[in-house]
Amino acid sequence: MALFGGRKQDEALAERDERLRKLEAERQALQARVDEVQELVRHLDQDRDLLLGALEHMRPGEDLQVLAQALLDICFKPLGLACFYVAVADWEADQLRFVLYHEGGRARNHPARKLSDRIGLSERVLSGRRSFYVRTLEEGHAAGSLLTAAEQATGLIPHSWYGVPLGWESRPAGLVSFQSFQTDAFSESRRRVMDALAALMSTCMGSHPDQGR
Repeated sequence: MALFGGRKQDEALAERDERLRKLEAERQALQARVDEVQELVRHLDQDRDLLLGALEHMRPGEDLQVLAQALLDICFKPLGLACFYVAVADWEADQLRFVLYHEGGRARNHPARKLSDRIGLSERVLSGRRSFYVRTLEEGHAAGSLLTAAEQATGLIPHSWYGVPLGWESRPAGLVSFQSFQTDAFSESRRRVMDALAALMSTCMGSHPDQGR
């Protein structure tokens, strides 16, 4: 009888341990879902703050340099950017001019390029008249990305690149470029936020004399 009782007790303990393991697995799965929801809420709050900040600080008719700097200040850190630039297209002069180019932690002077050359990712956005996303360094090379002098000197080359055209005319007035050192850094929802930021800048550029050239 003692042997039989000991076996029953062992079985009961084993069943208890199994129930505890299942409960712990369920707890971990539930915690993972809670963490996912919290992370989603955090991103949504951040996206809301980005858009509200843009609405507050970007005004129609302001100088392009001022608009570009405001957009940089609003989105650079929250989006985890490595580089950012705003360029305007002068179609009559066949020139792509960089209003603001922020790279390696500071603003840099970037030479203008000919639009007719159609080289680089910027020209691809302008000629295609749509947003363009590069997820990896290899994709960028295949798509025709050009290395800046600073990138060649330091070896610090962004892996993710997202360019959004500016303006509402048949030919884009320019583009905004968002870049990260991380591979595939910009989710679809985050790219939609970038689209919205660029759309707001396009609206603000609407009454500016450089728009639509």
